[in-house]
Amino acid sequence: MTSLDEQPSVLLTEEFPLVGMDLSDSLEQAGYRVLGPATTAAEALSLLEKETPTLAVIGIAFRDTLCTALVHALRQRGVAFLVHSGYRQDDLLADAFRDVPWIIKPAAPEDVVSVLDELSLAAAPASQEAAVDMPARLVEQNAVRANPLIRKLESFAPLSDEDRTLLEQICESPRLVPPHTDLGREGDKPDGVFLVLSGFACRHKLRANGSRQINAYLLPGDLCDLDVALLEEMDHTITTLSACKVVRLAPELVADLLTHHPRIARALRKSQLVDEATLREWLMNVGRRSAIERLAHLFCEVLLRLRAAGLVPGTSCELPLTQVDLADTTGITSVHVNRSLRELRRRGLIELEGGRLKILDYAGLQALAEFRANYLHLGDRAAA
Repeated sequence: MTSLDEQPSVLLTEEFPLVGMDLSDSLEQAGYRVLGPATTAAEALSLLEKETPTLAVIGIAFRDTLCTALVHALRQRGVAFLVHSGYRQDDLLADAFRDVPWIIKPAAPEDVVSVLDELSLAAAPASQEAAVDMPARLVEQNAVRANPLIRKLESFAPLSDEDRTLLEQICESPRLVPPHTDLGREGDKPDGVFLVLSGFACRHKLRANGSRQINAYLLPGDLCDLDVALLEEMDHTITTLSACKVVRLAPELVADLLTHHPRIARALRKSQLVDEATLREWLMNVGRRSAIERLAHLFCEVLLRLRAAGLVPGTSCELPLTQVDLADTTGITSVHVNRSLRELRRRGLIELEGGRLKILDYAGLQALAEFRANYLHLGDRAAA
């Protein structure tokens, strides 16, 4: 059990008391100690004078004033913060917050917690002595993480020390992106390639009625469309499903990797072939498998992909997806997803709770889905 002094503290500002109470409860359940919620600028500044928090969740405006003085005080104290606001990030009031993680209201409390977790990792000191300032579950995650891009590419082609150093440099300054943020929209002119370093993102298509079909998950180590710069406009949308750390690679950088670094180029090309093979398997999923088989197949795939990236050691993994996300992936309704998940639980195959998937019987789940990992080309890493 973490003592009060060891808990990371969060200064929370929220002008609507009920929203503040819900968010405060979620933060406390996630292992944070909440200062507030403050409903006015004066109250927030008073709390800040009494204690410097580890992190902060703030809005752009209070009922009595803008948050300018609070932001200045937080930055003076070196406190990382995220914005939770009804204002959009392209609003004029948002100009001073371009480098800050941003969540647009209304948002689920778990989304705010997820972004705060990522911010905590990004802002955490490197020393072991300071590691107690983070929730224990974050310390554990951080300790086992390696660079997922390097791990993935090394499985497709041998890399030199020079290659690894270059890839590490490419990944040095990731941007923290909240859930449900479009990295690229259908119809936009492509602006480089996005690399996902943490979290879940997806490729999807939208119909005029707003219905969505997800046709790929982008997991840590994945690149969003290697050759997208060859297109005049995007033919699909790329959106974060959870809080993500991403890096945008300029088209010139991608061209240099493919032209002057043959081992990296070979690995990237093979990775792209695996993406195409995965899409073929997903087409088989929605076209020829039952609802319960589709979910079973998807869970087997996600677990193996995360294990191959070095992110999970066993048969349990983060799955920050809603039932609507799963429905839009498998081509069934969210009600049907709910029924199918209940059946998978009844058979003793999985547990899925709080955004975490635990596969209780991998062999049984694999048999149900007729899952063969050959399309992922993982070699020995396909063993679960």
